[in-house]
Amino acid sequence: MLRTTSNFGFSQALVEAQRCLSCYQAPCTQACPASVDVPGFIRRFREDNLRGASEIIYESCPLGCTCGTACPTSVLCEGACVLAQLGQTPIRIGSLQAFITTSSPLEEPPLKEKSQKRVAIIGAGPAGIGCAVQLNRLGIQPDIFERDEQPGGMVTRVIPAHRLPAEPMKIDLMRLQNSGIHFHYQQNIDKEKVSQLLKDFDAVFAGVGLAGENQPNLPGTQATGVYSALDFLQKARSAALGDGSAPQLGKRVLVVGGGNVALDAAVVAKHLGAEQVLVIYRRSKDEMPGWESEYLEACSLGVEFRWLSVIDEIITNQDQLQAVKIGQMRFITESVGGRRWVEPDPEIPAYTLPCDTLIFALGQTLEKGIQEVFGLGVHASLLPVKEGTYQTSIPGLFAAGEAVSGGSTIVACMSAGMAVAREIAQFLHSQDIEGGQHG
Repeated sequence: MLRTTSNFGFSQALVEAQRCLSCYQAPCTQACPASVDVPGFIRRFREDNLRGASEIIYESCPLGCTCGTACPTSVLCEGACVLAQLGQTPIRIGSLQAFITTSSPLEEPPLKEKSQKRVAIIGAGPAGIGCAVQLNRLGIQPDIFERDEQPGGMVTRVIPAHRLPAEPMKIDLMRLQNSGIHFHYQQNIDKEKVSQLLKDFDAVFAGVGLAGENQPNLPGTQATGVYSALDFLQKARSAALGDGSAPQLGKRVLVVGGGNVALDAAVVAKHLGAEQVLVIYRRSKDEMPGWESEYLEACSLGVEFRWLSVIDEIITNQDQLQAVKIGQMRFITESVGGRRWVEPDPEIPAYTLPCDTLIFALGQTLEKGIQEVFGLGVHASLLPVKEGTYQTSIPGLFAAGEAVSGGSTIVACMSAGMAVAREIAQFLHSQDIEGGQHG
């Protein structure tokens, strides 16, 4: 659900902050991937020290306003709140964090003394920004290379505008303007570019995320009215922020998938005026990977769900989507890895369902060819790193974020970027020692 500071003024924020129990070894902090000192920043706020509260947030979370607005707090800090465990309403931690960082924006201070070391960061998403901020704090010059015209990565491209307006990310990025971090936009990252960066810089970090999508093996996916989820969400977000036209959906929208991206697509379709939005998923609700909070939001808007269902055929007329044929699945008795698997149910015949728009949300993956760009193999469709470290098999090349871990949250990717920065600093230090010994 959207967490913004609208209709959340100072007095309301103070009332909310006064509910905090200031827990020792606070479970909310432990549940946060960035380990934000939640009781600490709430205490500073209660003491009328907005700047101090903001400093605590940004110390651990360089994207403090963005995370406060868009983090899935119900499964992170708020879900772990002691009040929630006592059957009470948890502290609205996300809203408090967003309010504080909006009310007291801070600049990331540049370090007065820096080493001669330079690190190239590929990708200006949460992992890349987290890495850049931490490197900068460690006295190492970060240069971010981004193919788009602006930073933010998938965050600013596809997260629905009702969940994350433009302003929070703008607030967070404004902090970095005078920090010494160098941004390079509209950079085409190919094999030759990576090779050159490895020569020109002391280390390179790949924070490329998962910008590709799994595609259905069905004829008709190129027909008008058929979208991939990321393409649909990007068009919808751009339109919501005043840049382009919204997709024309018609009355009946069908979304295929059971993850958070599928749920986002369904909710956005409702916001765009679709009369009927139906999500079909090949397993049951119990196996659906999407978060419960996102599912409940979709249900509250009238989104319908059909379980144990798959698309068998896309029916078109002159390259225009007309309908789909839906087949029924059934569970296989045995489970693999603790997850129940399915197979087509021969006892239930497929049926035809008219629809105006079909959106496939079958999971994100690495962009095609990205492994070759970095000269790496692929493990489980992700970039491989050495166990216990963020180093790849290429000397001086590091990787983290969704390209390594799979689908994740903004705060987790940002935290991974900060962690890899510390790993890079250790690597550069060891290189200096070895160089001195050899010298």
